[in-house]
Amino acid sequence: MTSEKTNDRGFDTRSIHAGRDPDCSSMPIYMASTGKHHYTRGGNPTNDAFEASVASLEGGTGAVASACGTAAVTQTLLTLLKSGDRVVCHRSVYDWTDMFLREDGPKFGIETVQLDLRDLAVLRRALEKPTKIVYFEPLSNPGLDMIDTRKVAEVAHEAGAMVVVDNTFLSPALLRPLEMGADVVLHSATKFLCGHGDSMGGITVANDKDLLQKLHRGRCIYGGVISPFNSFLILRGISTLAIRMKQHCANAQKVAEFLATHPAVAETRYPGLPGDPGHEVASALLDGFGGMVGMTLKGGHVAKETFRAALKLCKPWVSLGDTSTLVFIRPPEERKGIPEGYVRISVGLENVEDIIADLDQALGRAHSAASQ
Repeated sequence: MTSEKTNDRGFDTRSIHAGRDPDCSSMPIYMASTGKHHYTRGGNPTNDAFEASVASLEGGTGAVASACGTAAVTQTLLTLLKSGDRVVCHRSVYDWTDMFLREDGPKFGIETVQLDLRDLAVLRRALEKPTKIVYFEPLSNPGLDMIDTRKVAEVAHEAGAMVVVDNTFLSPALLRPLEMGADVVLHSATKFLCGHGDSMGGITVANDKDLLQKLHRGRCIYGGVISPFNSFLILRGISTLAIRMKQHCANAQKVAEFLATHPAVAETRYPGLPGDPGHEVASALLDGFGGMVGMTLKGGHVAKETFRAALKLCKPWVSLGDTSTLVFIRPPEERKGIPEGYVRISVGLENVEDIIADLDQALGRAHSAASQ
């Protein structure tokens, strides 16, 4: 339902209109198992609208929706890879992606090498061996490493590798990897695209029509099909994506600045901070620094657990991109650059002073507990 005229409009306008039925105030939900001689896994008007919307926002020719973000990752990689292929991946990616590549990939004869893609010299050396895919998240989960998408894509293509990017942490409101040379971009739509913590979904976007046909076939085979009702909810969320991301960014900047000077915090990670290692790259590539903040607590495990228990407004939960502030207490993982006491914060849309007040009181208790 996306028209050429719609795609010529601004991002905020496309967030509201692209893909939708222009004769309805919201996209209708087609709850049908079959239609036009095929099952819903092959196509559905509500799911088609979701795909057209995200394709427009990412600047892609088309998209393939899936049941969740993990389905988008695994179905995309299983479609693109075969036995004997090699993947070069950033040192830190979403846990289930990491698990799939490290533990399940070898079962299919797929080799994965993980390294720090911020170092282009290291990437070039890794690509001296034939590689099918270079895979990364421009702002990595959970460590918030900022990767130069444009330069990594150039190096990968010089070596004949395809570039697959998970853009979940930033959303197309802040970064559009296809415009910077990526071949495929995917999302856990459960997160910022949906934005309200009420629906799971995934989506994969590309420009190459043959590739899109293969991805569509992959979904039909592997069966990770999104419910039309979930597509409806995510489309509703996308309508406010542009304005939500502006507020996520504004709140996260203030939270990061507060944490950077707090006596209970050893380290603050946020690309909007001038001292962050990724600040220069983020300033050049992004339309905003995002809603994700990382911090490392002084006092290690004791401080971490005390902090978790003391939170009142912020929720010590997994996931991200919701209207509520979500605080994820991470176990340490040296290979991913995650120290003991690391905390990932998805800064929500509450009054930022209330967010900071809750973090402050919890940090105070954590600091006291660690000092005893």
